[in-house]
Amino acid sequence: MKVVLPAILLLEAIVVALAIPVALAVDDRGPTSAIVLGVLAILLALGSGAVRRPRGVAVGWVLQALVVLSGLLVPALAVLGLLFLGVWVLGVIYGAKGDVLAAQNRAAEAAWQAEQAAKAAEAAASDVVEPGSAEDRAPGSAG
Repeated sequence: MKVVLPAILLLEAIVVALAIPVALAVDDRGPTSAIVLGVLAILLALGSGAVRRPRGVAVGWVLQALVVLSGLLVPALAVLGLLFLGVWVLGVIYGAKGDVLAAQNRAAEAAWQAEQAAKAAEAAASDVVEPGSAEDRAPGSAG
């Protein structure tokens, strides 16, 4: 989720920013719709950084609703907003599954590293020669 959701919001910010000239050319509301879409594009870009924080996903849901509602200014954005909403839902579902798998992988890696360290310590301890033992004496010397 830490990679997918910010990417989705950044792509949405680009799409909304590209809709600004469309809103100015097609819409008769003047610069108001362009300003609203510009603010929304900035919020989406900022939201992409906030998604990694604890309440960031909730911020993302609010931004998704705003993108769908921006379809009132530019009707094509309603369709694109719904498409991005679907991608967002999939990102939340599969991103959470990916986070669980990544945590399991980290735990397995830590366990494996601890096991390897224990084996290395055991091997090092068995290689230590005690003074005065038969292995410590020079070959051919009587003990």
